[in-house]
Amino acid sequence: MGIGYGQENSSPRVNTTKKNADTTDVESFDEVLVSSQRFAQKRKDSPRQIEVVSAKRLAELQPATLGDALINTGQVFVQKSQMGGSSPVLRGFEASRVLLVVDGVRMNNATYRSGHLQDIITIDPFILDRMEVNYGAGSTLYGSDALGGVLYFKTKDATLGKFEVKPNATVRYLSASNSMIGNAGLKIQSEKVGLLLSATRSQFGDLNSGSKNYSDWDTFGLLPKYVTQINGRDTVLVNDDPQLQKGTGYSQTDLFAKLFAKTGKIEHTLNFQKSMSDLIPRYDRMSQFDKGKPVYGRWDYTPQNRNYLSYIAKMGSVDHNTRLTLAQQSAEVARVTRNFGSKTERKQRDDVTMRTVNLDRHDQLSESFTVNSGIEMVWNDVTSVGINKNISTLAETSTKARYSDSGATTQMHSVFAQGIYRIVSTRTVIQGGFRVSKYALDAMYSKANPWKLPYSSISFASTTPSYDLGLTKQLKKGLLLKASVNQAYRNPNVDDMTKVFDSKPGVKLLVPSPDLKAEQSTTLDLGVLWRKDRSFAFEAGVFSSAVKNLLLDQRGQLNGADSLMYDGRLTPVYQISNVAVGHISGMYLNAKVRLMRELWFTGSVTQTKGVYELNDAAAEQPLDHIPPIYGQAALRWNGEGWFVEGQCLFNGKKKAEDYSSSGEDNQDKQPVGLADINGDGKADGFNPAWRCWNLRGGYQHKSGLTANLAIENLLDLHYRYFASGMSASGRSVNVSISYQF
Repeated sequence: MGIGYGQENSSPRVNTTKKNADTTDVESFDEVLVSSQRFAQKRKDSPRQIEVVSAKRLAELQPATLGDALINTGQVFVQKSQMGGSSPVLRGFEASRVLLVVDGVRMNNATYRSGHLQDIITIDPFILDRMEVNYGAGSTLYGSDALGGVLYFKTKDATLGKFEVKPNATVRYLSASNSMIGNAGLKIQSEKVGLLLSATRSQFGDLNSGSKNYSDWDTFGLLPKYVTQINGRDTVLVNDDPQLQKGTGYSQTDLFAKLFAKTGKIEHTLNFQKSMSDLIPRYDRMSQFDKGKPVYGRWDYTPQNRNYLSYIAKMGSVDHNTRLTLAQQSAEVARVTRNFGSKTERKQRDDVTMRTVNLDRHDQLSESFTVNSGIEMVWNDVTSVGINKNISTLAETSTKARYSDSGATTQMHSVFAQGIYRIVSTRTVIQGGFRVSKYALDAMYSKANPWKLPYSSISFASTTPSYDLGLTKQLKKGLLLKASVNQAYRNPNVDDMTKVFDSKPGVKLLVPSPDLKAEQSTTLDLGVLWRKDRSFAFEAGVFSSAVKNLLLDQRGQLNGADSLMYDGRLTPVYQISNVAVGHISGMYLNAKVRLMRELWFTGSVTQTKGVYELNDAAAEQPLDHIPPIYGQAALRWNGEGWFVEGQCLFNGKKKAEDYSSSGEDNQDKQPVGLADINGDGKADGFNPAWRCWNLRGGYQHKSGLTANLAIENLLDLHYRYFASGMSASGRSVNVSISYQF
């Protein structure tokens, strides 16, 4: 449980090699961490819950992707529809309601959807210095989308110092998916320039699920048949190993470069990141059968690419400094789908270019009073095309795009300020802030668009305020009381307003929604943090969020029709609408205790409840994206250069009656119970409770050689995360060998 805040100060990055901190140590209250809060702040001044995962801990976890790293912390719930996917859930909010930030630049673009996302896998774990989970509303400092919180990813820094060249390499093997991951890095340091380079190649095989299934559902999650092509024809074959989830493997390449230099009093950082993946199969779609026949012959994300380039200039002193960040990102995602037996393959390709400007100012006006302020500007350009291809003749014709076919743009301009006041005599810190954001969206449709929409464009404009107010009081040495109230918002984006997509084939067809408002939430947090002698830490808290103008899928019409033909199926029409008020509440407990000199216990548990009420109805209904109770418990023994750890990840039961009716919870992909909750004459799915036991250890030799070994899912349990469309990994032996030359 590493909890803290901060941001780099303005002093030059000089290499001061230190022994890595023990990953189980309890940090002091005065620790300053590079954090999702944008500006440096001591731990004891923070009113928020923040969890930190260091680079050392990431190496110990040996994740395939960052999504797997978050899962293994036990403090973030992650949904998966395919192996090349990971959709984090923070406090009952997911996807476009959770903000991803890389080195101070927002990742969320205009096409982030409200369902499930996989963009987090485009961030390479090998390049991170730390990742931080900032729970709760964060719009004051970061603007739209931060309803559930902020996931902040801080990459490693290039440094200045005595000239040296340090290469490093890592090889990793994961047995459950027969996957190989290789990383090579290079650090070049001189008195004037520092450079970091990294390249990672990941080759993921098909994932094996566990062999020990739930006692009453012995066939759940097994894949008895799968779809392939033989001589150009879709063919169903018997799966000789039903535990093997065929069609889950994919490959990915990640590149990273960071250049650091100092001219006069100005520090310059150039940061480049690139992620390229190909043929990521949608396992949940490819394993879907209707009346014994496969629904799809193909469903792939190909390609899925992300490019990131930023320039940061920092100037000033520790007490008074300014930071300018200029960034451009591009994301390219294509969905290739084809019905089983069909010769027509549809490719919908979406390209997003996002440019951002951030100007941040920090002023320590006195020992007691600090002011942080800034300006943020964000522009998105979206192009979306659709192409039908005959796989026999290779002839291509245009078809319906996922979004508006003549392009779409968004722009956001914001100003914010935050004040922090310290009352030394009462050991109290009060902080508050506000943001005002002006947002506009314009989407255009051609006259030839296949939906024959009754309009040629969609526009949206709003000015939205947000605020936060927090209090931290040290009741006695080591004991803190924390309280805060935060207002956050999420502007409707291109995905919300212009998307055409069958989220449930034959069941739900989403069509454009031209009349929307921004979602707004108000969140209350109350918590205590007790630390003693750097050997004990306990944190507990409760939270409650009220969301107005909640966007939900509702039955709708297009050109007077309530159902339309889509992919050969007559499908009911739905539209996204601001029709409800949501209520989310929960609690969390985190503990870290030194049992003996080198023996530690860590544990965490999180529980969330969520319901909504339609504006014209009083009855409460379950919200989607609300996971069951989850957490982890672990024992760890630290030696001189080595560690051994036993861990139990656990999830509680998600009852059938607690599933949302929206379909986002993928209730049809869970074990079937005995109850017919929705009255359709069929038993409904639910998610059974489960426990997954892991064992891991590592050794670091003074020569620079590091070896890590893990056996995950020791009991080879077959289980599935709530709302996921595929089963989790079975027993896996994971091995990593790293060498710092």
